[in-house]
Amino acid sequence: MMRSSPRVGAFQLYSLIVQSQFGSTAISIAHDVNAKSGTSGWISCLLGGAISLLFVYFVWKVSSQASNGNVFQLIMNRLGGWTGRLLLLIFSLLYALIAYIILSNWIYTTGLWAYQRTPQFFLLLCLIGLSVYLVIQPVTTYARFCVLSVCFIPIFIFLSMYTLKEWDIYNLLPLISASPFKIFDGAIVILWSLLGVEILLILPKYHQDLAPKKVLKIALLSYATTIGLYTFSTLSSLALFGTETISYIREPLLYQMKAISLNIIERMDLLIITIWILFVMTSFCTYFMLFVSSLSAMLKQKKEIPLVLTLICGFLLLLASMKRLTADQLDRFHLQVNYYVQGCSLGLILCVLLLLKIFPAKNGSEPS
Repeated sequence: MMRSSPRVGAFQLYSLIVQSQFGSTAISIAHDVNAKSGTSGWISCLLGGAISLLFVYFVWKVSSQASNGNVFQLIMNRLGGWTGRLLLLIFSLLYALIAYIILSNWIYTTGLWAYQRTPQFFLLLCLIGLSVYLVIQPVTTYARFCVLSVCFIPIFIFLSMYTLKEWDIYNLLPLISASPFKIFDGAIVILWSLLGVEILLILPKYHQDLAPKKVLKIALLSYATTIGLYTFSTLSSLALFGTETISYIREPLLYQMKAISLNIIERMDLLIITIWILFVMTSFCTYFMLFVSSLSAMLKQKKEIPLVLTLICGFLLLLASMKRLTADQLDRFHLQVNYYVQGCSLGLILCVLLLLKIFPAKNGSEPS
């Protein structure tokens, strides 16, 4: 008797997408957007979300064509040969780069705020090791972990609203302080933080019970949730600190939480950074899975996430992340990825859509 593939429910799919997007930049998004748009940073968040809607639609459009496997297997099956392998190699390099940036940001921030005496190698080994364990499990296991992580998001909202009494509405004025070009420039910055919906590329066969249009609705709802969280985070930090102060604070959300004083918790910021690690791990796991899955399809492996290949990819990312970047190096790195990474990802998705249109499916040729 054949065992059916594990299934992902509607709320699990919602949690998977939210946790793929709401991650490593959650504590620093206000600083990044403020550098471009000033008091109009929250407007840039909304504009960036509107710009990126097409990206969500095209990712869904591609994923809906791979109902019996994942998109990478579909690419290899339709194109095959050097064309398919070259395209998958580019996908894997892009996702490896994003995973590396997430690790670099995390190791810099944790070294600055906590665990200063813990060896960097040990921290990386723990995060990558736990991520390897999660991704080699059935996808439903990872989905349940994302559901658990989503339950911690209200803590961020509650604690941000706890500082409401300290907000100064004048810090948000004028509402439109930057030129349209600078507001648009800030919107480009937010695009990096909105990456993550690409997890749909490896989930088609796990949500076959859901109608394609329902999957799109869930993706858009998850996307709207993430935009709302980033906009609220930027708005609350601006209202509390003001644009001039935020320009000197790399992690405004952590400083915001540090200002909260409760009798039972002395260092609120340490509690927040501990919860934040869950969000970093889910963001990293998403691109780690995409990295491994694209390589697996390129090598024509039977499994989507082969154990040996997963361990090799994890080891390579561990080695690459051992060199800790400085704040200036991270800023220069982000200056490049903010403008090019989502553009490259969108270009690849559109290229896949075009190639799938040119090379239609042959009867019985799709992966089962």
